[in-house]
Amino acid sequence: MRKITKLMLTLVLLAAGVVGVNAGKLYADLSKLGNGPESTWDGATNTITWKGKSNNMISNFNFAAGNYRSYSSIVVSVSDFENASSVRVQVRANGKEKVDTLSGEGTHEKSFINDFGFTSSDLKSLEWIRLLGSSWDDEHTINAENPASAKINSVYLNEPTRTLAVNLSKMAKSNGNATWDFSTKKFAWSLNYSNSIPLPGLSGNLSSFTKICYETVAGASESFRILVYYDNGAPQTTYTAEVGNKTVNFADMGVSTENLSHIKTINFSGASTGSGNVILNSFSLEGPAVNYIEETKVQVAPAGVTDINGMTGADNKKWSINYPLTVGDGTLFGGDIDSDNKSIDLSAYDYLLFVVSGASADAKTGLRVFVSKDNGSRVCLYAKPMADYATVTDWTAQSFITTSGIYVVKISEYPLLRGMKNLAYWQGSAGTITISQAYLGSGSPVAPTESTVIVGEDALNDPNATCFDVTSLPGTSISYNTANPNALFIANSGQVTNTKNVIVDGNCANLVLTDGYDFMAPNNFTATTASYTTTINATAKAGTLCLPFAATLPTGVTAYTLAYTSGDEATATEVTTTIPANTPVLLNGAGAVTFTGSGSISANAENKSKAMTGVFAKGFVPKDSYVLQLLDSRLGFRKVADDNSVSINPFRAYLTAAQGAGSRLGINFGGVTGIETVATAQQNGVQAYDLQGRRVAQPAKGLYIVNGKKYIVK
Repeated sequence: MRKITKLMLTLVLLAAGVVGVNAGKLYADLSKLGNGPESTWDGATNTITWKGKSNNMISNFNFAAGNYRSYSSIVVSVSDFENASSVRVQVRANGKEKVDTLSGEGTHEKSFINDFGFTSSDLKSLEWIRLLGSSWDDEHTINAENPASAKINSVYLNEPTRTLAVNLSKMAKSNGNATWDFSTKKFAWSLNYSNSIPLPGLSGNLSSFTKICYETVAGASESFRILVYYDNGAPQTTYTAEVGNKTVNFADMGVSTENLSHIKTINFSGASTGSGNVILNSFSLEGPAVNYIEETKVQVAPAGVTDINGMTGADNKKWSINYPLTVGDGTLFGGDIDSDNKSIDLSAYDYLLFVVSGASADAKTGLRVFVSKDNGSRVCLYAKPMADYATVTDWTAQSFITTSGIYVVKISEYPLLRGMKNLAYWQGSAGTITISQAYLGSGSPVAPTESTVIVGEDALNDPNATCFDVTSLPGTSISYNTANPNALFIANSGQVTNTKNVIVDGNCANLVLTDGYDFMAPNNFTATTASYTTTINATAKAGTLCLPFAATLPTGVTAYTLAYTSGDEATATEVTTTIPANTPVLLNGAGAVTFTGSGSISANAENKSKAMTGVFAKGFVPKDSYVLQLLDSRLGFRKVADDNSVSINPFRAYLTAAQGAGSRLGINFGGVTGIETVATAQQNGVQAYDLQGRRVAQPAKGLYIVNGKKYIVK
């Protein structure tokens, strides 16, 4: 077995309080479609009409070419077939073209990996997606005289995501000039400074999350601010936000991925214009659900050179350059150019080298290095290709960077480095470049060497990470250990030696789920065998359950679905033999039990049945829902008073009832009251007897006589 060496980090952090959702959807703009050789598109009715059985595509959907690895599937809603019963979707990625058929009306979801047969590595180079009419069909004659058509209602790419929900009930009531009232959800501020309160649970490495999601309502104000503080010395980020139900990318807020791994706090803040207030209903972070473990190539600096990052200038002023560093129009990095106290001593060096990516001939730019001679005069030098180092005679001549590669500046005549900039737009620059390394050396320039590293393995240590894609990692017989025992691996055949939770070509030979840990399926797959072990409270003799697979009832356990119509009782219906997949139930039993089964595992199941909703990840029960509790020896469903106040564990369920239902719901077992009624009667001084007339202190399963009436405990 090959054990992966831990070298680099690409981590999806899924902290406590995280809830699994499939919220990321990228919709195609159907108005952008056009005709094809043997087909036409009607943008007014979203109808494709085709007269041939080949070459009958319409123009590509407006998904720009690029990296789509985080998207798991394409979803197409089709209806109103005429002279046909199917359409096709064609995808080109990494030079490979694949087609899948959508048969019949309805909403079709096709996995890029399981259905089309792409790898996650392929999806990093998605080129286009387009829609085609049906191919050969013996039931229909399709030609110019008998065209076929179908209405396309919507098309989107699905991105499984994870959400870190903030528990607003834990937020401080006041801080400086800001106050928070959880009961009214009002955030208020009295002055335009020191008016923020930290949001609980948002600190540490949050680099896996890409978006902030919030729901706010205008009070006395229609805007507020989000303040992001870091523990790596980076200046705070201040973002002015408008009220509403909105999603904002961290990148659009000016928060870099590098700084997201060093979050000190994220604060909810009042506006910068006097006093005001807004209603804050929810706040969360969102990011992709899948961790990608792969080998990649990096540039390693040679021995004897000095990295610019971390060097100390005059008066102990440290230079800070966080790689990869993207520089755009006139960006200054490193020093201060006009300030002497950040200048670096260059007397021991002959050249400054940059490793540059992201350059192009259409978006040319350049790098300027500002240096000084002994007399303090400032000189601007231009970075040029390393291959030209020996032949360049004038380093002050303007030079453009049009291709990615290694660039150098000869600095042996200058004792002080003042700072660096890229070209400004008025100097001819029209784009950005990324610097992955910048170092000083002596003698002739020495280029970095290329090395292979593993990216993403640190995520294995995250107890809440739920899925790892290792298909891009070469090699076979790899062994993995995960902090979350329910984590899934998407792998190639023979690649992973783990005996559980490995998905190959859409099939998992052995799915083993452990109580208390999050589970999430990013794609639909089939489990040959599946199992889950839990412990039913021995005192309550009851619990809730929801599993992603169809499970056989263990010996000694009874299961019920629960419905609610009105009043203060939910009605139980017994489930016989097998609990269907994604069906929340009430259990009756005691002690450790194991549920076994097999079958299809859905990535998009609602986990609802009648009045119950199940969850597969840690989170919070919605306000006004009901949770099963044993209080004062009485079993029943208690109402949740506030959002983010009552937590729920994976593979459990909660109950919902009509508005106005009481604070507590009992359970009606088909007209014969069960567990709770017998216990309640005993509490009220009424004794329970078995059918032999013996008084019973602790009723187990069976029939009992209470006040002359029969009751069943199941």
